[in-house]
Amino acid sequence: MTYYCLKGGKVYDPANDLHGEVCDLWFQNGVMIAPPVKKPENTVVKDLSGLIVMPGGVDMHCHIVGPKVNHARQFLAGMNRGRRSNSASLETPIVPNCSATGQLFAGMGYTTAVDAAIPGLTARLAHHEFSLTPYIDKAFLTLFGNNHYVMDQIREGRGDALQEYVGWMLSSVHAHGVKIVNPGGVENWKQISRKSLHELDAPVGEFGVSPRQIVKSLAAAVDNLRLPHAAHIHCNNLGYPGNWETTLKTMQALDGSRGHFAHIQFHSYGGNADDPTSFTSSVEPLVEYVREHPEITVDVGHISPGEAMTITGDAPFAEHLQRLTGGRWFTSDSEQEASCGVIPGRFKPYRNLVHATQWAIGLEWY
Repeated sequence: MTYYCLKGGKVYDPANDLHGEVCDLWFQNGVMIAPPVKKPENTVVKDLSGLIVMPGGVDMHCHIVGPKVNHARQFLAGMNRGRRSNSASLETPIVPNCSATGQLFAGMGYTTAVDAAIPGLTARLAHHEFSLTPYIDKAFLTLFGNNHYVMDQIREGRGDALQEYVGWMLSSVHAHGVKIVNPGGVENWKQISRKSLHELDAPVGEFGVSPRQIVKSLAAAVDNLRLPHAAHIHCNNLGYPGNWETTLKTMQALDGSRGHFAHIQFHSYGGNADDPTSFTSSVEPLVEYVREHPEITVDVGHISPGEAMTITGDAPFAEHLQRLTGGRWFTSDSEQEASCGVIPGRFKPYRNLVHATQWAIGLEWY
């Protein structure tokens, strides 16, 4: 039996109160163990003197598998055509294939990636593509925020049935947790109105339930099921000036339940939705609320300059973005569960004031 020793590295692991101590780490059968009293003969030693050792990174919100990602790859077909490189394996498009995805995550020190928006109907494809993604652990969140059955149970006040459905769905598709995208707004847009919902108490078409009810009911179900990850929430009004108020009201709607707020940078804008020139930051009131409520967590959603691919379960927002920028886009519905939007673009914070403000808002959250 082979032992491995990572020797002499400077270890940073805040969860275990290690802040730069030089020490040895021992492993057996892929599991960390206490240092042996006597060094075993069959030990492989890696000298890490002068290097930093940290726990592997966890990307808790990404889009790396499933139909949306494959449609994004179709947009990029042939993008490398005509380019020359001494190392073709390193020349990867902005939406890499499954193999390259695993390699790139591992190369950055990540050990886990969670795809944040998979409809239950497409879970089989997601698991298949996970099997083709090497080196890292994978999981996904399943979409519930615009599901017809979910809204039916909320309207009828059947909290127990909703909770049982959430548990059954997660077990059936082998998902890690619950995702809520533009609650009610996507379904309203899918109906004949083709309009999203911009108010937290606006009713969803034929269902008569509001985004507030959807968020509160699903977050409570997640807590009652004692799931490890809180309800993962993509608020209404993503990207609109003045949306910070919607974000704050959504946090307040949880009423003590846990909630994780995704790509919070895109939901922290001040200004007036009818006046794009009023676009500004409103991070401070949201930060203050999060600090006072330990049941709420966020991820930043920081933008990076250069080519980008918007891959979202928020089809109304994708349509809005396409109207602003022009060009190609893709959308499709997953029957009674969800919808999606895919649109290529480019972030230019060095030339575009809105992009520069978005970049700075991400820094504010850090």
